Amino acid sequence: MVARSFPRMRRLDIEIAWGAEEDLLYYAPLGARYEIRVNERLRGAPRRAIEGGLAHELCHIEADMRLGRVQKRLAWERYLRSERFEMREERAVERRVIELGWGAELLAFVRYARRLGCQFGRENGLLYGEIWRENARASFARL
Repeated sequence: MVARSFPRMRRLDIEIAWGAEEDLLYYAPLGARYEIRVNERLRGAPRRAIEGGLAHELCHIEADMRLGRVQKRLAWERYLRSERFEMREERAVERRVIELGWGAELLAFVRYARRLGCQFGRENGLLYGEIWRENARASFARL
């Protein structure tokens, strides 16, 4: 996944491990390292669903890589304080996931999360129908 869609990240120190408690997945920068934590509730998830969630988190890392150290700190502060900024960031990240060709996996992730009882609104990113439509458009454009 990293080699195919995120070639600039190949040399990054990214740790992916179980251990998210509240969110199904989350990403956090740790100095020069990055960590993605996955909730135990996803252990039984289909591979496509896990890939969709990981693609989402990797797109967050990709976006942060474009920022300098101070810009990144300010962006994180805004993300944590502003629901509007968080919503805009989450929606942009999901559009990037689709642009990179991982829309079907993102749909699989959302379907699986719904089976677990999770609900998604605009504040969490694109709605299921929006993901489906944008993925269909992107898939057609790639033909």
